[in-house]
Formats: sequence, C-alpha cells, structure tokens
Amino acid sequence: MKSKDNFRKGALDMLILKLLSKHDCYGYQLTQIIKEQSNGLINIPSGSLYPSLYRLLEGNYISEYPIMIGKRQQRIYYHLEEEGRKYLQEQIEDYYKTAKAIENVLGYEGEEI
Repeated sequence: MKSKDNFRKGALDMLILKLLSKHDCYGYQLTQIIKEQSNGLINIPSGSLYPSLYRLLEGNYISEYPIMIGKRQQRIYYHLEEEGRKYLQEQIEDYYKTAKAIENVLGYEGEEI
C-alpha cells in the first residue's frame, strides 16, 4: 500500500488551512499546490477535497465567496477565518507531537519482547 493511499482527513484539513493561511484559493488550485509541493506524492481527488472543505466551512474555520471568471462561470474561493488560524495552530502542534512520538517508538533500541 502506498503512503498516499493512507492519507488521513485530519492531515488534509491541516494542509488546506495552511495553504489558505497564505492566500485565498479555489478547490482545484488547492489540489494542484498540494501535489506540486509534495513532489507528486500527495494527489488529492476532488472526492476527498470537497468533504474536507465542507467540514471546515461547517466549523467556521473557513468561508467561501464566488468570483466570476468569464461571462457566466463562477469560481468559489475559500478564505481562512480567525477561528481557522487558531485551529491550524492546534493541528500543527498536535502533528509535531505525534510525529515525535512515532519517531521515538521507531527508534526504540530496547530488548525484543
């Protein structure tokens, strides 16, 4: 099983919030930045992205607004709200604590059980 197949919802929420902390984005743009910045290791299908966006909208962590592109087409942009900034910081702190704990266990050199 590939690592990208194990990608968790919470991690996706954190990545979305991090990108939105830099600038407002639309859905496809978010997937492309994630793919590019992960050197193609994380490829988010829209079926995974939009449930995360809707969950973040419901939690009031982000908001959305339409922008007209062309004469009839709208693109929905997402914006990070102050509550989302706080939530992002909590998520990042939790991520680093968990990663450190996993690293500690993987580095265990004690006796075999």
